[in-house]
Amino acid sequence: MKKILVVYARYGSGHKSIAEYVANYISENNKKAEVKLLDITDYGNFLGRTSIKLWDWVCLHRHEKIFDVAYELMDYKISTLGHNGVARKCYDNERLRKEICDFNPDITISTHFFGSNMVTYYNKLNLIHSKLFTIITDYRTHECWTRNHKTEDGYIVGNEMVKEELISRGVDGRKVYPFGLPLNIAKINNLDEENVILKRYNLTGSRKIYLFFGGSSIGSMYYYDYFKALAKMNINADIVFVCGRNEKLKDKCDLYVKKNNIKNILVLGYSTDVFNLMKISDLVISKPGGATVTECLEMRVPMLLVPGVGGQEKYNARFMTRKKYSIKAKNIRAFKKWINKLEENPSIIYKMKDRLKMLENNSSVEKINNLISKM
Repeated sequence: MKKILVVYARYGSGHKSIAEYVANYISENNKKAEVKLLDITDYGNFLGRTSIKLWDWVCLHRHEKIFDVAYELMDYKISTLGHNGVARKCYDNERLRKEICDFNPDITISTHFFGSNMVTYYNKLNLIHSKLFTIITDYRTHECWTRNHKTEDGYIVGNEMVKEELISRGVDGRKVYPFGLPLNIAKINNLDEENVILKRYNLTGSRKIYLFFGGSSIGSMYYYDYFKALAKMNINADIVFVCGRNEKLKDKCDLYVKKNNIKNILVLGYSTDVFNLMKISDLVISKPGGATVTECLEMRVPMLLVPGVGGQEKYNARFMTRKKYSIKAKNIRAFKKWINKLEENPSIIYKMKDRLKMLENNSSVEKINNLISKM
């Protein structure tokens, strides 16, 4: 049995989602592989836990400009000289060493650079001898991802554009695999019929459906103002607003809908039915997280992008808008303007859909499984 370690770090939900997609696919489709899924933030010391809290604080309060500045400043070789040391200070300890060394992986697939750093370090110490593949979870690379590229065995990236960027940073092009970002293929291949989905959510399908991902597991209320702005516009569309695990946001939105007797908004909490919801939607409104963008590309649904945390999400948005797969609103005022434009000119959505139809199907997890099978 080939031992496959899939490691991630909980700085944003995308790293976890992509790691789970890869681990689940390999477990179900590769009978010669034993798979272990590991979140290194479960093994963090005080510094590691503090860094997670700092990230949550940035997401909670949406300090986009602060994160943008930090992101750009860290994108240089000189500013990341201590990067490996930071990872070790946060996460290298006896518990993590025992967990990884006892499993003794033949191949490691990492969806966060901290995971890649720790496996590289343990390889260097001869504690393990693992091949290492890093999945860059956005549509742009960064010095934090490439700091140790000479000791890594491969990078899995979203497209040729990211591959070319890696090559320009000195990464050997033979080690870069533009497979696309991993998806939950099992769910995508088992979607319900459209009429069944519409009936489940008491929708008629007679007018446009906007799917708004406004939730956050850390409790941010940032998108409540966008929700209210959309509700007040009384547009000729059905709106499905997904709050995720943010119960406070859901309660507040439910109360607003009930108090104002709004008929065209459905408020949902945490949902495992996201791909079915995408299937019936004409537009997804969301921040440009790497995983969400990839899912919308695969489901061929256009996006209206709203502000996220900045940094890598800014470049995800740039990729989507340049390819004309999405439109972008920088603030609530611009958001309302775009909604009005979409009402006045539905062809904006149709044109984005036509471009999305030209994309090839995403088979990233299958390609990753084939790659490690050949190692």
